[in-house]
Amino acid sequence: MIPGLESPDPVLESEVRTRLDRVEEALHKALDEADSQLLSATANYLLEAGGKRFRPMLALLSGYFGDPADPRLIPASVSLELVHVATLYHDDVIDEAETRHGVPAANVRWDNTVAILTGDYLFARASEVGADLGPEVCRILAQTIAVLCDGQIREVDASRRLDQTEANYLEVIRRKTGALIATSCRLGAMMSDAPPEHVDILEAFGESLGLAFQLSDDIMDITSSELELGKEPGVDVKEGVYTLPVLHALRTSPDREELARILSSGGDGGTLDRALEIVSVGDSIEHARAAVRDEVARAVALVERLPAGPAQHALVQLARFLSARCRADTSAGDVASDGASGSEGDPARIRAREDFHKRA
Repeated sequence: MIPGLESPDPVLESEVRTRLDRVEEALHKALDEADSQLLSATANYLLEAGGKRFRPMLALLSGYFGDPADPRLIPASVSLELVHVATLYHDDVIDEAETRHGVPAANVRWDNTVAILTGDYLFARASEVGADLGPEVCRILAQTIAVLCDGQIREVDASRRLDQTEANYLEVIRRKTGALIATSCRLGAMMSDAPPEHVDILEAFGESLGLAFQLSDDIMDITSSELELGKEPGVDVKEGVYTLPVLHALRTSPDREELARILSSGGDGGTLDRALEIVSVGDSIEHARAAVRDEVARAVALVERLPAGPAQHALVQLARFLSARCRADTSAGDVASDGASGSEGDPARIRAREDFHKRA
């Protein structure tokens, strides 16, 4: 399970951990069938580097609204994680990333061509594993991959555009992040033969959870230290990806003209620090936190329509954790009064966030 988010139910946690171990074994088995040593090495590279297996975990938890022991949940989880890891290879090429999971990115370890082809191979293997689960699963995976690609293209098109709307940005992350998390919940419920109405609820929950997940990451990228993030803060701004807090500051901050000049010039070095300061000083962070609260509230309301039990409680806890990690669960007044000495600096919370991000 995710560090800092252990389940309060020891039986549920033990069962999910055991099944995640089976997913891990199946992931490596699926990639050990590569026809060349190089492809086997590149395909396993990011899997061996780590990751929190967030999407398989959601699929397994969603399986508790049907038969959680259904053997189809393991290959379904494998397909979902292969799709996710494939996007990481492609994202690192697009972003010209230097590292991923604490190791050199595949495009650095090898080159862009190898990284792109490895991502393509992982998409193919995900489809192959999913095909054994039936045409409906194959169709859902294909549709999800198409939505992910559309979201990435939208993000590229919006890169460094100061006139991007908040609505456009939310649609990008709905596709880039929300879609696969929604599919994870849907397939977990489907593979366990959960009632159709529960399948639909879990899919909607997953989309809201995915939006909260990404929005909280956006906030952390601006407000957190390198220690907490496990990477340099402000990477999104530096790469020209203007997230919700930045877009809000560009529209409402008293220093919006200065911010626009910094972003137009590339925002390097001290100017990047100044851009982050402008975004942090006003109410743009609280505006983004409000968006997180809205999505978390929607996610919780959906889950509360499902049968009560340890799995339902775990999903509620997960949604609320996303709110807590970016301090969206704290009122604006409390945020202002806490300052640097508030819960943001609490050692236990820092360790949980640091572990979460390093394994992301």
